[in-house]
Amino acid sequence: MLTKKMTACIYLEQNRAVAGIEDRTELSPDPVVLAESYVEWKCDEILVYDLSEDDASHEEAIDLIRNICSAVPVPVIGAGRIRRMEDVKKLLYAGCRKAVLDYDRPDNVELTKEVSLKFGPNRLLARIGNEQMLEEAAVWLKERVSGVLLTDISALKTAVRISPVPVTVVPPDISLDKLMEILKLDNVDGIAGRLINDNIHELEAIRKLFMDSLSMDNLSMDGSSSAVDLSADGSTSENGASDRKQESPVQAAFTWQELKKNSDGMVPVIVQDCRTDAVLMQAYMDEEAYEATIRTGKMTYFSRSRGQLWVKGETSGHFQYVKSLYTDCDYDTILAKVIQIGPACHTGSYSCFFNEILSAPEEDGAFPHNPAKVFEEVYGVIQDRKEHPKEGSYTNYLFDKGIDKILKKLGEEATEIVIAAKNPNPGEIKYEICDFLYHMMVLMAEKNITWEEIMEELAKR
Repeated sequence: MLTKKMTACIYLEQNRAVAGIEDRTELSPDPVVLAESYVEWKCDEILVYDLSEDDASHEEAIDLIRNICSAVPVPVIGAGRIRRMEDVKKLLYAGCRKAVLDYDRPDNVELTKEVSLKFGPNRLLARIGNEQMLEEAAVWLKERVSGVLLTDISALKTAVRISPVPVTVVPPDISLDKLMEILKLDNVDGIAGRLINDNIHELEAIRKLFMDSLSMDNLSMDGSSSAVDLSADGSTSENGASDRKQESPVQAAFTWQELKKNSDGMVPVIVQDCRTDAVLMQAYMDEEAYEATIRTGKMTYFSRSRGQLWVKGETSGHFQYVKSLYTDCDYDTILAKVIQIGPACHTGSYSCFFNEILSAPEEDGAFPHNPAKVFEEVYGVIQDRKEHPKEGSYTNYLFDKGIDKILKKLGEEATEIVIAAKNPNPGEIKYEICDFLYHMMVLMAEKNITWEEIMEELAKR
C-alpha cells in the first residue's frame, strides 16, 4: 500500500513506560496517558512491549495493556514475555489486535503453529532479529502469521527478496532520505519503534514527505517506479527503472463520482456509534472531505456555515475514527459507523439527537425490548441502590452482607438452573436464569464491572 503505518511503541516495566528494551529510563509514570498522547499525534497503531520478569509483574502488565486497549481507538499489538499459549490468549483477550511471537526464543518458533491454529494467522506477528531466521522461516511464515516485525535493518535485503508477508521495520536512528527509500519498498507495511516515538510530533510531516517523494519518483520516471537495492549494512541506493509495480492507494468501493449529490454538490452523512448503534449526528461531505475521510480514517466534513473543510475533533479532541462507510440504495446518503471519542455534539451531549419531539405512550404499544438495554437498565437500578441505599431493599441487604453472601446466593441460583434444566417445563429455567442474572449483576456492581466491559470482552473472543 502507498499508505504506510506509523506504529508507536510503549515499553512497560513496573507499571511505568520506559524508553526501550535496553534503555530503562522512565518516559511516563502513566502508560495509558502516554498511549492517548501518541494517538493525539496520529500514530496508526501502538505496540506495547511487556518487559516484566516474573508472573506477578506480568499480570500487572496485562492489566495495563487492557486499560490501554480500552483507552485508545487505534489497534494495539501486544509483545514481550510470551512463553506459552496462555500468554497469547491473555494479550488477545485484553484487547490486543495481534500478538508478537519473538523468534529470538526458539520455543516461540515451535509455538507459532499451535497458536496460529487456535487464533488464526491474522492475530499473529513474528519478531525476527536476523537474516538467517528470516530465511529459515520464509517457507511457512505466510501460513502462520500475518506479518513480520523486523528489528535488523540489514535483513531488509532478504525481506525484499523473499517477501513472504508484510514487513514492519523497527529501524535505528537513520536519515529521512533512507527512511523514505525503506518505506517505498512494496512489502514494507510501515515503521515502528523509537524512531516513531522520538518523532511522534512529526508524523504528519513524515507522511507528507513520503507522499511527495512518491510523486517526484512518478514524475521523474514517466510512470515507472524505481527499485531499491538494500546493501547488507542497510544503506539504500536507486537501481534504475524496474518492472516492480507500485501498488495503488487504498480505493473505496464507490468513487465520489458514483454518489448522487444534492443541489449543493454534497452528500449528507449519518453518523452512528459502532459500539452502541446510537445515531450521533448528521453532516455533509464534498469530494475533498470524502477523499480525506477515506485516506486518513478520521471523519472529515464540509462545513456549510463556515464554507470550509473540518476534521471532527480537530479542536475538541472528540475525533471520530471510521469503522465502516455505507451508501444507501439510491447512492445519495452515507452511513458512517465510527468509534466516537467523547461527546459527538458541540453542546457536550453524547448525541446531537436529544430533543424529543414525540414518543408513543407505552400503553399504545411499547417499543420492543432491546436485550442489551434491559441489562443496562437493571444494572443501573442495582448501581443506584449501591450508591443510594433504600430501606427494605433486597439489593441493599446483599450489599450490606458483603461479598460472601452475594457469592453464596449466586452459587445457589446456578444450582437452581441445573435443577430446572432437568424439569420438562421450559418456563422454570427461564425464571431461574433471570434470578441468576440479577445476582450476577449485584456481583458486577460490587466489583465495579460494567456491562460495557463484559460486552467488549465477549466481542474480543
